Amino acid sequence: MKIDLSKTVFTPQETGFIVDRLRLAAERGYVTCKSENNSYLLASLVGVEGKGITPKWNVKIYTYNKKKDGHSLVCTDKYILGKLLEGDYDSFIPPDLLILKIDDAGWGFPLCGVMVGVSDEKNVHTDLVPVEYFRDDTENRFQTKRYLKKYENLALQLLGRFGASPDTHRIEICTGHVNQPLREELRNLGYDVRVVEIKGMLQDKLEEIYREYVLAEIGSDIYYDPKDIKKSEIPRRYRETLEFGRKHCPHKIKTGWNAVSGN
Repeated sequence: MKIDLSKTVFTPQETGFIVDRLRLAAERGYVTCKSENNSYLLASLVGVEGKGITPKWNVKIYTYNKKKDGHSLVCTDKYILGKLLEGDYDSFIPPDLLILKIDDAGWGFPLCGVMVGVSDEKNVHTDLVPVEYFRDDTENRFQTKRYLKKYENLALQLLGRFGASPDTHRIEICTGHVNQPLREELRNLGYDVRVVEIKGMLQDKLEEIYREYVLAEIGSDIYYDPKDIKKSEIPRRYRETLEFGRKHCPHKIKTGWNAVSGN
Protein backbone atom coordinates (compact mmCIF):
# COMPACT_ATOMS: atom_id res chain seq x y z
CA MET A 1 0.00 0.00 0.00
CA LYS A 2 1.27 3.48 -0.92
CA ILE A 3 0.81 5.94 1.95
CA ASP A 4 0.78 9.71 1.50
CA LEU A 5 2.76 10.80 4.57
CA SER A 6 2.18 14.47 3.87
CA LYS A 7 -1.21 13.95 5.51
CA THR A 8 -1.85 14.02 9.24
CA VAL A 9 -5.08 11.98 9.24
CA PHE A 10 -5.28 8.41 7.92
CA THR A 11 -8.06 5.94 7.21
CA PRO A 12 -8.41 2.80 9.37
CA GLN A 13 -7.00 0.75 6.47
CA GLU A 14 -3.98 3.03 6.09
CA THR A 15 -3.46 3.07 9.84
CA GLY A 16 -3.58 -0.72 10.01
CA PHE A 17 -0.90 -0.95 7.33
CA ILE A 18 1.30 1.60 9.13
CA VAL A 19 0.97 -0.18 12.48
CA ASP A 20 1.75 -3.57 10.92
CA ARG A 21 4.91 -2.21 9.25
CA LEU A 22 6.02 -0.56 12.47
CA ARG A 23 5.52 -3.81 14.37
CA LEU A 24 7.66 -5.59 11.79
CA ALA A 25 10.37 -2.95 12.23
CA ALA A 26 10.12 -3.44 15.98
CA GLU A 27 10.59 -7.19 15.57
CA ARG A 28 13.77 -6.45 13.61
CA GLY A 29 14.99 -4.15 16.37
CA TYR A 30 14.88 -0.80 14.53
CA VAL A 31 12.19 0.73 16.73
CA THR A 32 10.66 -0.12 20.06
CA CYS A 33 7.26 0.48 21.58
CA LYS A 34 6.95 3.16 24.23
CA SER A 35 4.39 2.70 26.96
CA GLU A 36 2.29 5.79 27.64
CA ASN A 37 -0.78 6.32 29.80
CA ASN A 38 -3.07 7.70 27.11
CA SER A 39 -6.33 5.97 26.24
CA TYR A 40 -6.42 7.73 22.84
CA LEU A 41 -2.97 6.51 21.82
CA LEU A 42 -3.08 3.56 19.43
CA ALA A 43 0.69 3.17 19.07
CA SER A 44 3.86 4.95 20.19
CA LEU A 45 7.32 3.95 19.00
CA VAL A 46 10.84 5.38 19.23
CA GLY A 47 14.12 4.65 17.46
CA VAL A 48 16.69 2.22 18.80
CA GLU A 49 20.30 3.27 19.48
CA GLY A 50 22.79 1.56 17.21
CA LYS A 51 20.28 0.78 14.46
CA GLY A 52 20.67 4.01 12.51
CA ILE A 53 17.57 5.65 13.99
CA THR A 54 18.08 7.99 16.91
CA PRO A 55 16.01 7.35 20.07
CA LYS A 56 14.95 10.99 19.61
CA TRP A 57 12.86 9.79 16.65
CA ASN A 58 9.29 8.91 17.51
CA VAL A 59 5.91 8.33 15.96
CA LYS A 60 2.54 8.43 17.69
CA ILE A 61 -0.76 7.26 16.25
CA TYR A 62 -4.00 8.30 17.91
CA THR A 63 -7.33 6.49 17.72
CA TYR A 64 -9.17 9.37 16.04
CA ASN A 65 -8.61 13.03 15.32
CA LYS A 66 -10.92 15.72 16.69
CA LYS A 67 -13.25 15.54 13.68
CA LYS A 68 -13.58 11.77 14.03
CA ASP A 69 -12.79 11.21 10.36
CA GLY A 70 -9.68 9.10 10.80
CA HIS A 71 -6.60 8.36 12.83
CA SER A 72 -4.10 11.11 13.63
CA LEU A 73 -0.36 10.57 13.22
CA VAL A 74 2.45 12.69 14.65
CA CYS A 75 6.06 11.96 13.72
CA THR A 76 9.32 13.82 14.29
CA ASP A 77 10.73 12.79 10.91
CA LYS A 78 8.43 11.30 8.27
CA TYR A 79 11.36 10.50 6.00
CA ILE A 80 12.40 7.82 8.49
CA LEU A 81 8.81 6.64 8.79
CA GLY A 82 8.62 6.27 5.02
CA LYS A 83 11.72 4.08 4.98
CA LEU A 84 10.25 1.90 7.71
CA LEU A 85 6.99 1.49 5.79
CA GLU A 86 8.96 0.53 2.68
CA GLY A 87 11.02 -1.96 4.66
CA ASP A 88 14.15 -0.22 3.39
CA TYR A 89 16.27 -1.09 6.40
CA ASP A 90 19.54 -0.87 4.47
CA SER A 91 19.05 2.89 4.22
CA PHE A 92 19.68 3.15 7.97
CA ILE A 93 23.28 2.01 7.52
CA PRO A 94 25.33 5.24 7.46
CA PRO A 95 27.44 5.73 4.33
CA ASP A 96 31.22 5.78 4.75
CA LEU A 97 31.61 9.54 4.50
CA LEU A 98 33.03 12.32 6.62
CA ILE A 99 30.62 13.66 9.23
CA LEU A 100 29.56 17.24 9.80
CA LYS A 101 27.38 18.05 12.79
CA ILE A 102 24.84 20.87 13.01
CA ASP A 103 23.33 22.33 16.15
CA ASP A 104 21.56 25.50 17.29
CA ALA A 105 21.69 27.68 20.39
CA GLY A 106 19.26 30.26 21.76
CA TRP A 107 16.08 28.80 20.29
CA GLY A 108 14.20 28.64 23.58
CA PHE A 109 15.78 31.80 24.98
CA PRO A 110 13.39 34.80 24.78
CA LEU A 111 16.10 37.37 24.12
CA CYS A 112 18.53 37.94 21.24
CA GLY A 113 18.95 35.92 18.07
CA VAL A 114 19.58 32.25 17.35
CA MET A 115 22.98 30.79 16.53
CA VAL A 116 23.77 27.92 14.17
CA GLY A 117 26.95 25.92 14.45
CA VAL A 118 28.67 23.34 12.23
CA SER A 119 31.58 21.14 13.30
CA ASP A 120 33.80 18.36 12.00
CA GLU A 121 34.85 17.62 15.60
CA LYS A 122 38.07 19.54 14.98
CA ASN A 123 36.74 22.96 14.09
CA VAL A 124 33.52 24.81 14.89
CA HIS A 125 32.09 27.55 12.67
CA THR A 126 29.07 29.58 13.75
CA ASP A 127 26.79 32.30 12.45
CA LEU A 128 23.84 34.19 13.82
CA VAL A 129 20.23 34.85 12.87
CA PRO A 130 19.76 38.35 14.36
CA VAL A 131 16.91 39.02 16.75
CA GLU A 132 15.27 41.24 14.12
CA TYR A 133 14.25 38.04 12.31
CA PHE A 134 12.34 36.97 15.43
CA ARG A 135 10.33 40.16 15.77
CA ASP A 136 7.05 41.09 14.08
CA ASP A 137 7.47 41.61 10.37
CA THR A 138 3.90 41.20 9.07
CA GLU A 139 0.42 42.29 10.09
CA ASN A 140 -0.42 38.64 10.70
CA ARG A 141 2.28 38.42 13.35
CA PHE A 142 5.23 36.25 12.44
CA GLN A 143 3.61 34.46 9.52
CA THR A 144 6.58 34.71 7.18
CA LYS A 145 8.86 32.71 9.49
CA ARG A 146 11.75 34.35 7.68
CA TYR A 147 14.08 33.26 10.49
CA LEU A 148 13.84 29.68 9.21
CA LYS A 149 15.09 30.61 5.73
CA LYS A 150 17.83 32.77 7.19
CA TYR A 151 18.95 29.95 9.47
CA GLU A 152 18.93 27.53 6.54
CA ASN A 153 21.01 29.85 4.35
CA LEU A 154 23.57 30.47 7.08
CA ALA A 155 23.95 26.74 7.75
CA LEU A 156 24.52 26.02 4.06
CA GLN A 157 27.18 28.74 3.97
CA LEU A 158 28.90 27.18 6.98
CA LEU A 159 28.89 23.78 5.27
CA GLY A 160 30.59 25.46 2.34
CA ARG A 161 33.43 26.52 4.63
CA PHE A 162 34.13 22.84 5.20
CA GLY A 163 34.03 22.09 1.48
CA ALA A 164 31.06 19.81 2.04
CA SER A 165 29.15 18.00 -0.69
CA PRO A 166 26.81 14.98 -0.73
CA ASP A 167 29.67 12.91 -2.18
CA THR A 168 32.11 13.72 0.62
CA HIS A 169 30.09 14.36 3.77
CA ARG A 170 27.03 13.14 5.60
CA ILE A 171 25.16 15.27 8.12
CA GLU A 172 24.18 14.73 11.71
CA ILE A 173 21.72 17.38 12.85
CA CYS A 174 20.03 18.22 16.12
CA THR A 175 16.31 17.77 16.66
CA GLY A 176 14.18 20.88 16.95
CA HIS A 177 11.83 23.03 14.91
CA VAL A 178 14.46 25.45 13.61
CA ASN A 179 16.43 22.56 12.08
CA GLN A 180 13.52 20.86 10.29
CA PRO A 181 13.43 22.97 7.08
CA LEU A 182 17.24 22.79 6.92
CA ARG A 183 17.10 19.02 7.32
CA GLU A 184 14.70 18.67 4.40
CA GLU A 185 16.68 21.07 2.20
CA LEU A 186 19.87 19.09 2.85
CA ARG A 187 18.08 15.92 1.81
CA ASN A 188 16.82 17.66 -1.33
CA LEU A 189 20.44 18.55 -2.10
CA GLY A 190 21.39 14.87 -1.85
CA TYR A 191 22.93 14.70 1.61
CA ASP A 192 22.48 11.70 3.89
CA VAL A 193 21.00 13.36 6.99
CA ARG A 194 20.67 11.76 10.41
CA VAL A 195 18.73 13.39 13.24
CA VAL A 196 20.69 12.82 16.44
CA GLU A 197 21.31 14.28 19.87
CA ILE A 198 24.33 16.53 19.45
CA LYS A 199 26.86 16.26 22.26
CA GLY A 200 30.51 16.98 22.82
CA MET A 201 32.62 19.61 21.11
CA LEU A 202 29.97 21.31 18.98
CA GLN A 203 27.39 21.59 21.74
CA ASP A 204 29.88 22.84 24.31
CA LYS A 205 31.58 25.36 22.03
CA LEU A 206 28.32 26.62 20.55
CA GLU A 207 26.82 27.26 23.99
CA GLU A 208 30.01 29.04 25.05
CA ILE A 209 29.98 31.31 21.99
CA TYR A 210 26.28 32.01 22.35
CA ARG A 211 26.66 32.94 26.02
CA GLU A 212 29.41 35.41 25.09
CA TYR A 213 27.17 36.86 22.39
CA VAL A 214 24.27 37.39 24.81
CA LEU A 215 26.56 39.02 27.35
CA ALA A 216 27.86 41.43 24.71
CA GLU A 217 24.33 42.20 23.48
CA ILE A 218 22.58 42.92 26.78
CA GLY A 219 25.40 43.38 29.29
CA SER A 220 24.29 40.60 31.61
CA ASP A 221 25.30 36.96 31.96
CA ILE A 222 21.66 35.91 32.05
CA TYR A 223 21.74 33.19 29.41
CA TYR A 224 20.81 29.67 30.45
CA ASP A 225 20.98 26.44 28.48
CA PRO A 226 17.71 24.52 29.03
CA LYS A 227 19.62 21.25 28.71
CA ASP A 228 21.68 22.11 31.81
CA ILE A 229 18.81 22.78 34.20
CA LYS A 230 15.85 20.83 35.49
CA LYS A 231 12.72 21.01 33.35
CA SER A 232 10.80 22.30 36.36
CA GLU A 233 13.20 25.26 36.52
CA ILE A 234 12.82 26.34 32.89
CA PRO A 235 9.52 28.30 33.25
CA ARG A 236 10.92 30.36 36.13
CA ARG A 237 14.17 31.12 34.32
CA TYR A 238 12.23 32.01 31.19
CA ARG A 239 10.00 34.46 33.09
CA GLU A 240 12.96 36.05 34.86
CA THR A 241 14.77 36.51 31.56
CA LEU A 242 11.71 38.01 29.91
CA GLU A 243 11.21 40.41 32.81
CA PHE A 244 14.84 41.51 32.49
CA GLY A 245 14.34 42.09 28.78
CA ARG A 246 11.18 44.15 29.27
CA LYS A 247 12.99 46.35 31.77
CA HIS A 248 16.44 46.71 30.22
CA CYS A 249 16.41 45.76 26.53
CA PRO A 250 12.90 45.42 25.01
CA HIS A 251 14.40 45.66 21.52
CA LYS A 252 16.16 42.33 22.14
CA ILE A 253 12.98 40.36 22.86
CA LYS A 254 11.78 37.75 20.37
CA THR A 255 8.35 39.38 20.11
CA GLY A 256 7.36 37.00 17.34
CA TRP A 257 6.95 34.22 19.90
CA ASN A 258 3.34 33.83 21.06
CA ALA A 259 4.56 33.67 24.67
CA VAL A 260 5.92 37.22 24.46
CA SER A 261 3.65 38.66 21.78
CA GLY A 262 2.21 41.27 24.12
CA ASN A 263 5.37 43.34 24.03
